Amino acid sequence: MLINPNDVCLIIFNMQLELIPLLHNSYKLTHDCRWLADLFDTHQLPTVLIEHKKLGPLAHSIKEVAPKAKIMEKHHFSITKEEHIMSHLASLNKKQLVLAGAESHVCLFQSSVNLQQAGYEIFVLSDTISARNESDNRQAIERLKYHQYQLITKEMLFFELIEHSELPNYLELARKFLDGRYIK
Repeated sequence: MLINPNDVCLIIFNMQLELIPLLHNSYKLTHDCRWLADLFDTHQLPTVLIEHKKLGPLAHSIKEVAPKAKIMEKHHFSITKEEHIMSHLASLNKKQLVLAGAESHVCLFQSSVNLQQAGYEIFVLSDTISARNESDNRQAIERLKYHQYQLITKEMLFFELIEHSELPNYLELARKFLDGRYIK
């Protein structure tokens, strides 16, 4: 199964100022979530930024590259338990959800299971998820693999979103998102 650019939404979990310093590879994760938010904003695709109520505000660096993103607060680990989030996702009328952020073994995993049960096609960005403990993140990825969730990378996502190299702005997009020039 491939990403359909006309039927996809990005959900970034819990990239909040109080949690980020505790996450394994927190600098890389923050950079990668910023990259994703910018990629979806560039393509004018919907993005939902999830914040867990008890973890404080989201990182400004992510919000600033996704000014149109919907910021939604949750209390439960699985976003499917939050009626306002599920209503918003339904209103987007997108069948595919790309998940990134933290924590991989809790909120991302539980949400993946429940969102798939709700009928969504789930793609988890294995290189853009983390947990406080590296072993928890590895175990989350193994469990996702075992249950046959779609594990993809940022670069796979990039190429599935653009579909071909004949776009008028292909070189500009490739320079910005692939060639290491994405530094802000």
